[in-house]
Amino acid sequence: MGRPFTLLLTMLSFTASSAGASPIDPTTSSVPCGINLVGATAGIADALGQFTIVLRDLAGNPRAGVVVTIDLSGCTPDLRLCSAQSAAGVSVDCTARVIHAQTGGDGQVTLRILSGANNVAGHAPGAGFDCARVSAKSGGGEVFLAMVNVGAFDENGAGGVNVLDISLWMSDAFTAPYVGRSDFDCSHTIDPVDLSQLLQVSLGGGSTQSCAQYCR
Repeated sequence: MGRPFTLLLTMLSFTASSAGASPIDPTTSSVPCGINLVGATAGIADALGQFTIVLRDLAGNPRAGVVVTIDLSGCTPDLRLCSAQSAAGVSVDCTARVIHAQTGGDGQVTLRILSGANNVAGHAPGAGFDCARVSAKSGGGEVFLAMVNVGAFDENGAGGVNVLDISLWMSDAFTAPYVGRSDFDCSHTIDPVDLSQLLQVSLGGGSTQSCAQYCR
């Protein structure tokens, strides 16, 4: 009787571990409408680009230790991903153009993405609204969370965020078609609210440097 009983316990344990934690629920999880790429100062990405993603299960409980993926492959040809990020625990896959980070015990991952755009000539071709795909790995499978817009305060990806970036932003604001890189408040319009945010970054001293090495 001892051996079958031990075998039964082993099978039950395996079944419980295979079931894993409760699945991630996109409706109870939290993803921002948009994210903004920033420059850095002294190697630290600008705090004005900080955003948080929260993963929860069906009951609203936080999901810890889950890998979040931000896929920027659809944000071409203008948005460029920096190959090295200043935050610990953040990895970049330059080939796939994705960023990976893992949620903490509270189910949250807080990021500042150091990157920029390639709007060097004024209203250069760019991606539209909601170009980035956010997903999470749960139980070996992928859970789609949201499509998000991606803005880039460093419009030309060089020299940090400065007066030239403001000029390049204006070329997007007053020329059709719409491009998502200059829509910093995720309103699907490029307007004075976005300009106010850009001025805050350019005058705030947190984005004085551009990315040293972009993904190719």
